[in-house]
Amino acid sequence: MTDTVCDACKLPPHPPEVARDAETGLPAGWVVRRVASRTFTLCECCGDIRHFKGGISPYLQENLGLGPHAHCAFDETPGSGLHRMRVPRR
Repeated sequence: MTDTVCDACKLPPHPPEVARDAETGLPAGWVVRRVASRTFTLCECCGDIRHFKGGISPYLQENLGLGPHAHCAFDETPGSGLHRMRVPRR
């Protein structure tokens, strides 16, 4: 296993022996986000969708070295986090 740390908080997975996704090799709950043409590996807390709604959070801007107008590229498939915003409410 490779040593994985979050690009924002710089912490390793907790607990260290957490299960890993077979496809990505990342610890469960961790995500890879593409922001401002750069790719970041984020833990379940820093990669939470709440940091991306309404723009990139000031926390991530500071810890990832992003500008205030940075944009995140989300997958088009449901489950990418912002798909609920594309579903019309009745």
